[in-house]
Amino acid sequence: MPNPPPKEDTWAFQPIGAPFPPSPVKCMGEQNMYVALWYKHGKPIHGRSWNNGGVVECSFPYKQAELTTKQQLEGQIQVLQYVGDHNAQGFWYEWIKYKDRLEKLDDKHTLVKCGDSFPIFWKRPEGNLLGYVDNKTEIALFSSNGKVYERKGGDLQDMYIITRNCVGGPPFCECPGCAKAPPPPGPLPPKVLIDEWVDIREGDAWPTRSLVRALDKSLDTLPGVAADQYVALWYMQGEPVMGRVWNENGKVAANFSWFNNEYCKNVGSIQLLVHLSEHVRGFDYGWIPFAEAAKFGEKSRHPVHVNNHKGDISVGVVNLPGGKQILAKVDVRNEKTGYGYQGKEHTSAGPACASNTIVLCRKPKPGYKLDG
Repeated sequence: MPNPPPKEDTWAFQPIGAPFPPSPVKCMGEQNMYVALWYKHGKPIHGRSWNNGGVVECSFPYKQAELTTKQQLEGQIQVLQYVGDHNAQGFWYEWIKYKDRLEKLDDKHTLVKCGDSFPIFWKRPEGNLLGYVDNKTEIALFSSNGKVYERKGGDLQDMYIITRNCVGGPPFCECPGCAKAPPPPGPLPPKVLIDEWVDIREGDAWPTRSLVRALDKSLDTLPGVAADQYVALWYMQGEPVMGRVWNENGKVAANFSWFNNEYCKNVGSIQLLVHLSEHVRGFDYGWIPFAEAAKFGEKSRHPVHVNNHKGDISVGVVNLPGGKQILAKVDVRNEKTGYGYQGKEHTSAGPACASNTIVLCRKPKPGYKLDG
């Protein structure tokens, strides 16, 4: 069935430092970088936003300055949103290379832009950035760490721009109209090879999509803690923090621990790990003893993790005295675990961590190789 007529882009007006808006649009392949927009004297400029402790922070290039504060940006920006799927919106967002724009853009594939500004994504070894291109000059500006970077001409060709694709649904869409039948004999079909995280806020309605549950079952856990615990991700001062969420009377409730503290109220925007359908994913999840998950060299399973400068932050289940269990963040590289309970962070390290922890891992299906 064809898509309905496409709706307009949706931009959430958002004060800097306010709770992150629901359903923000991520930059391609990024865990915590979103498409944002700001106006200076009526002129639109695109930049990037991110979630810090559940609230909005951002960076915009303007002339030779990086603008990040309420005072510099006059307090308010806009964040691109996408609610529902192509069946409701009539389109889906697709990133294409800048050099392919003339070939790929038409009446069914249109550029996301405001005025003469459109977002552009720059993949670089020292950290990816989202900036904007001035359509009149074809000069791109990016900002980071107090600096503005200018690129133009051939430098832009392999960067990515975001478009509205009004034809069908995205690859690996799980809606009923896009569900794929088992493939016939022959070459293996393309499948999702990276984890999928859905953005949501504490207190929102419990999502309808299938989520990854601790040990795939109800836990015998600590007093006052929900037995069904699901994998969640939060950011605090730029650091990824794994934690647990649960269904509390139809709403999302969450618990994280960071720097000896427990965070379980007003955590704002978080991400939940989706359990993708069998027909779209090229891997399987499994809960593996820490010693096996932490092995170096060749191994069949690798921990689910989010990169961080201090270590790869993973998630696992900690076995506690008395046979109790709880979902926790796991630093595999440094042999540490932590979870929030009764107002503080409970941690373990070294041999005690390694012997009492089961880590969430991914194993590629036969014929597939994981991207990350």
